[in-house]
Amino acid sequence: MLKKGEQTRERLLHCAEKAFSKNGYYETQVSDIVKLARVAKGTIYQYFENKDDVFKTLLSTYLRQWEKAVALDLKGFGGNKPGSYYAMEYLRHRLKKTAEFWSENQERTNIILRIAVGLNAEFESVMKHLEEKILKVITGDIELGQRWGNIPKDIDVEIAGNAILGVVFRLNYHFYVLKRRKFQKMNNDDLQNEVLKLVASLLRMKG
Repeated sequence: MLKKGEQTRERLLHCAEKAFSKNGYYETQVSDIVKLARVAKGTIYQYFENKDDVFKTLLSTYLRQWEKAVALDLKGFGGNKPGSYYAMEYLRHRLKKTAEFWSENQERTNIILRIAVGLNAEFESVMKHLEEKILKVITGDIELGQRWGNIPKDIDVEIAGNAILGVVFRLNYHFYVLKRRKFQKMNNDDLQNEVLKLVASLLRMKG
């Protein structure tokens, strides 16, 4: 269980997330955050220097959350079936974990894909780091598939990785930000299957 101070800090971040997602970065004030958290205004300065620090902390938290969300154990992708089956299941599982990350917290998704884009150099560096982490996972998966023999070795890893990154960001922005009120959770499986077919086709996966 978190200590009282840690609980207060987490509550402030949770309320900040709601405020930034609803109002945008520039329109959100420290007073909005503390009002939602129901704490005295001075309380927030016990944990954060200013509004910039709160926002940057949120972005850094998202990076850690994403790394935890998509972590996989390769031991679960082996057995007596053809290697192509496990390669496809690996890709399916990775895409499912990624989709769950974007769909389970719409405030977080809105901040990453809309609010934080192009704010300033400091925030941009955190966002760039997140993109680089995601790209590293994607390119690592492609290289793994090439070693397994399920992805042709003539596939350019850098080009394919960036293409998939673009697909992931754009699709999630479209469905979980622009059309989040219309897009129901029951559509997630259909969306994931379509993305699976698209990515497998792009990588010319053997199956």
